[in-house]
Amino acid sequence: MSKPEIRFVANRDIDREKWDKCIAQSSFGIAYAYSWFLDRICDNWDALISGDYLYIMPLANKRKYGISYIYQPFFTQQLGIFSTIPCEVALIGQFLNAIPSKFKLINLNLNLGNSILEAAFNFRKNTTYHLSLNSKLDEIQSAYNTNTKRNIQKAIQNKLSVIISSDINRFIEFTKTNLRTKAPEVKNHHYSVFQDIIRFALRNKLGEIDLVVNEKNDWLSAVFFLKTNHTSIYLAASSNSEGIEKSAMFLLIDNFIRRNAGSKLTLDFEGSNIQGIARFYAGFGASPQTYLSVHINSLPWVLRLLKK
Repeated sequence: MSKPEIRFVANRDIDREKWDKCIAQSSFGIAYAYSWFLDRICDNWDALISGDYLYIMPLANKRKYGISYIYQPFFTQQLGIFSTIPCEVALIGQFLNAIPSKFKLINLNLNLGNSILEAAFNFRKNTTYHLSLNSKLDEIQSAYNTNTKRNIQKAIQNKLSVIISSDINRFIEFTKTNLRTKAPEVKNHHYSVFQDIIRFALRNKLGEIDLVVNEKNDWLSAVFFLKTNHTSIYLAASSNSEGIEKSAMFLLIDNFIRRNAGSKLTLDFEGSNIQGIARFYAGFGASPQTYLSVHINSLPWVLRLLKK
């Protein structure tokens, strides 16, 4: 393919209507790449754009100690290059090479539609799990493994129930409490911007908060599902000790599948490279999908040693 013109566009100059139209029509478009999501989750983001928003690539960036760098924001599994037509391997490399040299450190996750020449970049393979809900309920449930079926029954026997909530503040506090030891790197300000995303999504019917409660109506498990591009992303899932003991999350996911079976939705479990969590997702019949993380270090050699 001929080498396209790729231009760097500052945030203030991005045409958000054209941007969001590209994400909406992209085969691998995903919630994280919409302008409304990026505006909330990033301190700042700029972009690489080719043509009339034919190919676009968000660049979430910060500056620290006088050094500009590109990073992957929390609650944002994939970004990379998006287009309404397939992205050829050579094009992905051209976009990565077009990132302005002022960004001395680059850590970003590409999306499922982005492949790169293995020898050209320092990259890592990651795994997420997808479950198509296009089939009838009994066909989807027939792919559950024995452990998953047993845990769903355990939750039912414990008289747990699934409800839909609009209590964003309580959801955030529940999530912070139960993920504090598992994800200590996620700080209060990260949860604050995530709360704003949930608020926007609920207001625009782009998501829902699902809960599992016991007979006393105590919260045991909670998940935020973010829905765009015929995909619902399983975000910020957590359970307290009672929820874990009573297999609440198994019931929550099964309930979501029951309500959406036969639709065009894909349930995106958003992970994981951790074997135990991956087994949990696979237990519902979800299939592994590979996406890449790219690391480029152009720091001065002394600083480069510190960043390895």
